[in-house]
Amino acid sequence: MIDFVLLGNSRRIALPVLQALHSAGNTRCALVGSLQTAALRWSFLCRQHAVINFTQDEAAVRIINHMAQQNPQAILIPFDCEAIRLVNRVQGRLDIPSIPVPTLATLNMFDDKWTFYRFCLANALPVPKTYFVGPKSDLNFDKIESELGSPFIIKPTNESGSSGVQLVHSRNELEMKIVKNAAYQFTPLIAQRFIEGIDMDINLLAVAGQLRAVSIHKPGKSFIDFMPHPQLEDIANKICTASHYNGVMNVDVRLDTKTGNVFLIESNPRFWATLASTVACGLNFADESLKRSEPTGLPRRLISGRFYSRHPLLKPSSWGRLVFDRTEKGRLLRARTFDLYSLGELILDLPAMLMRGWRRVRVR
Repeated sequence: MIDFVLLGNSRRIALPVLQALHSAGNTRCALVGSLQTAALRWSFLCRQHAVINFTQDEAAVRIINHMAQQNPQAILIPFDCEAIRLVNRVQGRLDIPSIPVPTLATLNMFDDKWTFYRFCLANALPVPKTYFVGPKSDLNFDKIESELGSPFIIKPTNESGSSGVQLVHSRNELEMKIVKNAAYQFTPLIAQRFIEGIDMDINLLAVAGQLRAVSIHKPGKSFIDFMPHPQLEDIANKICTASHYNGVMNVDVRLDTKTGNVFLIESNPRFWATLASTVACGLNFADESLKRSEPTGLPRRLISGRFYSRHPLLKPSSWGRLVFDRTEKGRLLRARTFDLYSLGELILDLPAMLMRGWRRVRVR
């Protein structure tokens, strides 16, 4: 029997969602994805994998409903934007309940950097000065520099994972990196003021516009630190209320180290790749999204903790907990350590890790 049907196209997001569900004791998961997620069939966290084409709605509905008929207690978990779009398109034709997800209009607004910027302006939320460029042929260094100063950021409105993002210091750099670079085919583009500072993130879950869970974190080189930040928690609440948001979201933030001001950079209206970090530190957003209870007032908050992103086998201090910890944190450690897929990822990464270590030794 299957309890959860994960739906999505992103392998880097599917795995931490599987790990989060396993940590909560939910071990019977299936994945409806694509060839990009097919490698996860080797994971013990995934009992069944089906391949669909996310542009063929009828075939996708048939496969999902077939799973639902075989597992009438199952819940659908759309974990990325492509899956949420599919669920919105076929609403009323799926025979399986879903976790909260944003409407198509809300998803599209938050999944586009330009419309997110305009939403923030309309709701008095702090954002760096930004303006719309369009195709790269419309880039004008003098105009951008006069508006935003130098350096500035050029980025596509519709990509994720820093794809197409360029920090530009000079006219020549703009020409070489983007305008005359035949490989740079991203469009449309925006230009944004560069904020000297450090990266932070807001992670949240909302139901019908009410904030249910929130965490603030700051990434380090090999770890993620969670901390209280009243201003960013208030911003999270305003985002949810103003958009009547439904579901999970991650928001990229930049903290200006000179002034202490925070600026919202972009939003990701879906689960995120560092989801396991919140689980390890005490707040499981995947499990929280399954709860159907009425709101109890204040949201759940994660305000402390450090998560080490290295594989647990490379961190001897975690070995004891791997064996003896029977809590949610222990289950997460074992899921990250002994899963066949995760071990394969570690083996593939070992040569690069050894090379980095050798270079550090040479520098010393």
